Amino acid sequence: MEIENPPVIKEKKQIGRATKYTPEYYMMMCKHIVEEGLTYRKAAKMYNVSHGVVHHWLTLYRAGQMPGKIKKAKQKVESQENLIHRQERYIRALKTEIGELYLENQMLKKAQMLFQQGKNVNSSVITSENLDQWQKDVK
Repeated sequence: MEIENPPVIKEKKQIGRATKYTPEYYMMMCKHIVEEGLTYRKAAKMYNVSHGVVHHWLTLYRAGQMPGKIKKAKQKVESQENLIHRQERYIRALKTEIGELYLENQMLKKAQMLFQQGKNVNSSVITSENLDQWQKDVK
């Protein structure tokens, strides 16, 4: 049997708090602000966000960065190696469980067979009906 100490895989915590809206919403907001020529504070009041958020997203919008790239960079990405290792560990655990269940099944079959053998042997209690049978051996 193979004994291996797999590396401990820790879940990465998300940095900061979750965004209130999607990046696509912010890009739509930026497009509207640029077309209308709104100030940061007016836009912030209109969209119910802080003027710092408006400034940040307008900077990204003017730089031409796509919201999909920003969103993907923030998402937790699990490496292929960790995924394979987890699947192998899961398969190993399932094989172990199957082995244990097989052994338990064999033990139950043996116990059932011994129980049946014990039933077949005439080990009944001596009663008045079968007393004659036991007295023959004594004489």
